Amino acid sequence: MWSTRETRSALLLACLRIMMGVIFLAVWSFNLQKGFYSPHGWAHFVQHYADTTTFGPYRTFLNDVMIPNAAVAARAQFVLELGVGTFLVIGLLTPVAGLLAAGFQLNLLIATSGTTDWPGTYVVMGMLLLAIALGQSGRTLGVDARFAKRRPHPRLPVY
Repeated sequence: MWSTRETRSALLLACLRIMMGVIFLAVWSFNLQKGFYSPHGWAHFVQHYADTTTFGPYRTFLNDVMIPNAAVAARAQFVLELGVGTFLVIGLLTPVAGLLAAGFQLNLLIATSGTTDWPGTYVVMGMLLLAIALGQSGRTLGVDARFAKRRPHPRLPVY
């Protein structure tokens, strides 16, 4: 796999995909231990973002839509982080998982706009996830490779 530039690039992109999946699973585990997936824990955690974001429409969205629906939002985030992390690690439906994960990073970029978090973290992670998704990195060291053998050019590039 290491003999040509193309295979090295594909292998390195697959390694980045796996690393990003592990990061999502680590965050999922941390959030689970801290109780952030319970409605009360999630609402309390997200209230900090609502109180500190400098983007007014986002603050309103969090306070008026997301926090009042914390039970649904907490479960959705639980499934998203676990699912995206798992799919990235095993290379399953990588373009879909990568785009969802990149959108999640954009959400965090906006949410942390008024905090001391360095915004570059979310920008870099988002760009890596876009490259992982658009590069179809699950076709190397991933389940997507099996799908690509059967149908290398699907109508929608979901693997």
